[in-house]
Amino acid sequence: MKYDVYGLGNPLVDVIVHVDDEMHNELGLAKGTMNLVDLDRQQEILDKTSQKTPLVALGGSCANSMVMIAQLGGRSAFCGNLGSDEFAKEYETQLTKAGVTSFTNQTPGMTGSTIILVAPDAERTMNTHLGQCQELTKEAVNLEAIQLSKYLYVEGYLWDTPKQQEAVLHALDHAKKHGIQIALSLSDSFVVSRHKEAFVKLLQDYVDLVFCNEAEASTMTDQTDPDKMIGVLQQWVPHVVLTLGKKGSKIMLDGTLYHVDAVTVEALDTTGAGDSFAAGYLFGLTQGYEIAAAGRLASHSAAAVVGQIGPRYNGDLKEKLKGQLK
Repeated sequence: MKYDVYGLGNPLVDVIVHVDDEMHNELGLAKGTMNLVDLDRQQEILDKTSQKTPLVALGGSCANSMVMIAQLGGRSAFCGNLGSDEFAKEYETQLTKAGVTSFTNQTPGMTGSTIILVAPDAERTMNTHLGQCQELTKEAVNLEAIQLSKYLYVEGYLWDTPKQQEAVLHALDHAKKHGIQIALSLSDSFVVSRHKEAFVKLLQDYVDLVFCNEAEASTMTDQTDPDKMIGVLQQWVPHVVLTLGKKGSKIMLDGTLYHVDAVTVEALDTTGAGDSFAAGYLFGLTQGYEIAAAGRLASHSAAAVVGQIGPRYNGDLKEKLKGQLK
């Protein structure tokens, strides 16, 4: 296989700003949420936080995961739709520099962006203006590259626009037809709320592996106990990864339950924690790790990222995690 993982998601420029709780209140934002905003609202948030010095990074949930897979030594590819601005050119450059094969497409307009407000307790609140991400079409999906991959990994955020839904289903149909493993991240509890019925159908009809956190799983299953959440999810999909923050994670595969402890670290910024967990786990699976070992690598990958500022690890990740790598 040419690629370990082919990722399909929204390529976004991340603008990370550290703010106090009062700023969340002024902006009328609930901490820990992901909000889709229009251009005017995005500008309002930028204006309100203009006295802060932001960290500007190239991101998007799925792209973050593909970069980390490459950092770990895996072969990853990424597809998404960019605008026609300078951010798009820089995005392409940085993606390729990170070792990810780019299958991005460009259309006239603004590249999507996410303003990430980080609270004193490291909780992050995301405000996304999708821009040209919304113009992803099925024609932009490279079916040959999917066919040459071990996994197709899709972020749930793509379900927010009909055109993107069509592109996702096009990719899923091709992957399923050719026996490529399909992984889905539920992405955010509000995304699950908007598309719960559709997500159930996706899990039942296509997905081999689902990633979710406690809030997403609870919304998806109408359960409050993690063991019950994972039990309901496994009725729809054979392989479930449920992250529980400081409580670690639960993984169930074909009826066997594994518990993975969290790695203790001082959290400076939880941005990208779920993305890095998924990256570590997918890397482990594609390199032949046993489930428990893949889970431990995923936990260490997430800890490495939350112990820094920003959505991805800055430094030599293979060296950082050499004790967990084969």
